[in-house]
Amino acid sequence: MNTGITKSVGAKGANERVDVIFIQSALNAHANFHKATIPPLKVDGRCGLKTIEAIKIFQKDYVGIKNPDSRIDPNGKTLRYLTMYLTTPNLTAKKPLQLSTSLIGFDNINVTYSSDIDENRRIVSSYAINVIKIALKECGMNQAVITSTLRTPEDQAAIMYKNAKANFEKQKDLYGKNGDDVLEVFKENKSKPKDEVIELMKDKIEKLLEKDKKVSNHCITVESFKKMNTFDIGLKSTKAKSKNFNKEKLTKAFKDLESQGYIKHLIDETMKSNSCWHLEIVPNTKSLNTYGKESMLLPTKYINGAYV
Repeated sequence: MNTGITKSVGAKGANERVDVIFIQSALNAHANFHKATIPPLKVDGRCGLKTIEAIKIFQKDYVGIKNPDSRIDPNGKTLRYLTMYLTTPNLTAKKPLQLSTSLIGFDNINVTYSSDIDENRRIVSSYAINVIKIALKECGMNQAVITSTLRTPEDQAAIMYKNAKANFEKQKDLYGKNGDDVLEVFKENKSKPKDEVIELMKDKIEKLLEKDKKVSNHCITVESFKKMNTFDIGLKSTKAKSKNFNKEKLTKAFKDLESQGYIKHLIDETMKSNSCWHLEIVPNTKSLNTYGKESMLLPTKYINGAYV
């Protein structure tokens, strides 16, 4: 399915005929489906004043751009919003583009797990997965990789041992007081066999948990995880898998979703040794089906991937 253009359309755009036809058809489809204020356009492949004005209205009223430039660029934000619900296009005036009743724009956006995460730890909720997909859609990327989820005390001890062995001081920068207490166990016993040191570190973590003191937000029970999905999106693995990877745009998208209440807590650790975005999301804390003008994916309306 073609849902793109090869060159820019609109004010000061290249305005290739086939691209203009596509945009005119898409704008008409959007106007018909949403009963929008966009005036109907003649699908003739000519980018005149009416087409430019229609683009401007769409950008202002449906993308939320305060100062629209009246131009649609390939892989640009306006194009992504405009094509989100398009069915198979027919680039003629007799059979114009139509919108679907299902969300098509997310079909090729995936959130996967790194291969070293066991099946029983792949328990991030569909709600949280959809929130990540929103961020990917916003910045034009197509994949993110979850590199860490729930950890047992033994898992946490093994990870901390490995990282402390590589660079003890960097690990001190990652954790608070509780984590530092566990690292002190490593420091005091590092000359002992590996398995023995990990066991001692695990014992310390468990004693802290008994006092409701967490070493890491990952190190929680399954029930606690279901209430608050705590996981990492790996920088390097996502960069390797995703098209159009852009660290700055993805970070901004996560921050926007945090400010809107979809992400409870975001920690940007992409410059630290673990090189990831740490996310905490409360499943179903806020409906995904309605977006206002202040939202980053206006005018998307969906629940769990279905248009409503």
